[in-house]
Amino acid sequence: MMKLKYLPLLIGAVLITGCGSDNSNEDVTQPVITPPAEQLPQTGSEVFDNVWGPDVQFELNTPIYVYLETNTREDMLQQFQGGTPPNAIQLDPAHIRELLPTLWTAEEFEQRVFNDNQINFADVLLYMGATRDDFHVDYQWGEDIATYRYWVSYDKNGDGDFDDEGDYKADPDWYASYMINFGEFRREVMYDSRGEALYMRLDLAHIQPDSGVLLRPNSAAMTKRREAIHKEEATRRHEAEAQYGANTVVFPRVEVTPIGQEMMVFEDVVATPHNLRPDIYKKDKVITLADVLLSMDAQGLIDIGYTFWGRLATDVDVQHFYLNEVNGQKAYGSVGYTFNTRTSWSANDFNAKYITAMVTLGAGTKPSYCDWTGQDDPYGQKDANGNPLQVPDGKLDLDNPECNPELTGVDIDISDWFVDKESHIFTDVWVVNYPGDSFEVFNTDMYGLYAENDSKRVGGDEKFPIHDINEAKKPLTETHFGWGIADCGNCHSLQGIHSDGDMGTLGVNPTPIYIRDDVTSYTVDDNSQLVVAPYQCAQCHGSNGAPEGHGEIARCFWCHSEDVVPPNHGPISVHTTYGEIASEAQPGGNDPMLFIGAAESIDVPTTDADAVAELERELQAKYFYLPYAENIRFDMLAPHEGVSWQGNWGFYPDEMKVRTNSDWFTDAQYPDPYSCMTCHPNKD
Repeated sequence: MMKLKYLPLLIGAVLITGCGSDNSNEDVTQPVITPPAEQLPQTGSEVFDNVWGPDVQFELNTPIYVYLETNTREDMLQQFQGGTPPNAIQLDPAHIRELLPTLWTAEEFEQRVFNDNQINFADVLLYMGATRDDFHVDYQWGEDIATYRYWVSYDKNGDGDFDDEGDYKADPDWYASYMINFGEFRREVMYDSRGEALYMRLDLAHIQPDSGVLLRPNSAAMTKRREAIHKEEATRRHEAEAQYGANTVVFPRVEVTPIGQEMMVFEDVVATPHNLRPDIYKKDKVITLADVLLSMDAQGLIDIGYTFWGRLATDVDVQHFYLNEVNGQKAYGSVGYTFNTRTSWSANDFNAKYITAMVTLGAGTKPSYCDWTGQDDPYGQKDANGNPLQVPDGKLDLDNPECNPELTGVDIDISDWFVDKESHIFTDVWVVNYPGDSFEVFNTDMYGLYAENDSKRVGGDEKFPIHDINEAKKPLTETHFGWGIADCGNCHSLQGIHSDGDMGTLGVNPTPIYIRDDVTSYTVDDNSQLVVAPYQCAQCHGSNGAPEGHGEIARCFWCHSEDVVPPNHGPISVHTTYGEIASEAQPGGNDPMLFIGAAESIDVPTTDADAVAELERELQAKYFYLPYAENIRFDMLAPHEGVSWQGNWGFYPDEMKVRTNSDWFTDAQYPDPYSCMTCHPNKD
């Protein structure tokens, strides 16, 4: 378009100069063409001192999978592993964006906190209502809850009306939960197929790439509970703005626990927008949990740092800034920062208790909304008085007034709360315009849980050397013909690497090293099997123009596997397959003896007594070596229609693409993170 716009001016200029003049000294005035202004960075390293990452420009371009009323574990397996979910409705985000202005009134569309190209859960709900004959949605703003109320009509049998048994007509209790994308991480065991139930407002909840949306009816008690939370949050926002002015929230309590340090508690923390994600939200329209932390940093309460996660090694497309440092304590490897915000009296409402791992890991049954007692602990735990500890049984606790339908005046189906709570949301999109009463930042060490202890490779752990290239004897300069090329072996053979052919101890066996076999490369029978390892060259010849590091000390492959693949880094620049690298002797995540390993997916209806009994026998046999094997029982919780015992995501397939650096293998030529930190030293 710009070329067409300037074309008449350019033609005019040619004609003027081409015609000449009787006076060769006459000045000819040329048109002044002003180039478009350069777009300045809006976020990332060039805008924030404590944020590492690009000036990201996110726009959803992957399908949105929507489920109506129900879904299964098979749906999640297919959705996240490249298949076709049998119960999903696939939506095109481009078409949603096209219709967005028609889904809302002009005033409502203008008041959206999201940029016009972004999609939230409320947009998806209204889009479904606008494009389907069997699904209608009415909505209205509720000033008391500071969000919309929705009434859903669903012609479940598809006969053209909403009046049959099983249909829904203007039902006020529909809401959403979401299924995060696990990608090729198949060892997450604590997750229900219905995903994470949302207490947050749908018009403030961002849609994540490759995620699923479950729209389902809940009992009236769920709606009442959620709206009570929203009313309290709205009141808290109004009180904050009355005291501190517009665009302000106050968290009554913030708890922050840096890695390896004691918890710090802050009261009445004031937060304002910092606009970390201008690609997603309109300027100053949201306050996220990231804004709370950035506000605390600006006030001198804490020092924080963010890094960017793109598409990860698990093939999960994250596209968010991740909190990776608090008061100088950086996250590393499988030790990282996690967070949650809540209204305290509802903090323990949700628990995906019908998960087989809750039983096989010895966790037993956990409380959830209106289900706190009912049976003796099956693992024999005692209370303070030496009596059997009372634990939940999956039934409504009618003796508690809060849960008594006669007193609350609403229907209660406690299975509404037998799912996960909202948690897998990054702080840069966790909107708290209407905050709860507390916000916690804590840290979790997953070594020995999802990542094996043997996979712990951290810079400075002395398992493998990190060479100081500042002491290089003969550092290369830009005159080197291979300046900036990481793989020295592209041009240099071991035999001819020095003028006198002195190989010395240089070279490694290129076979990837299994995590249980230390880090040092395997021995060879013949030196001709050895290959160049660039980190060895760097000892004497420096980084050869490699860029500096950005502060990370472990698990570099986690982010440098898909979006940001190191170029010219030999085997770690290309994919291999699980079948090529794993074996019966080195099975990785498929190892049957792993406490939390990949395993066949489980989805057994709690109402099928025979199937539940068979599941019990199978898992008692599998975990025979555990001292509590006989306590692996699945009759401890009540059966519920539509609720299944679930677990696992299947085995890692041979054709799955992988890198030679992972939680199971270390590349011999580029051992992660040691070679990375040798050639890309972090700034002091």
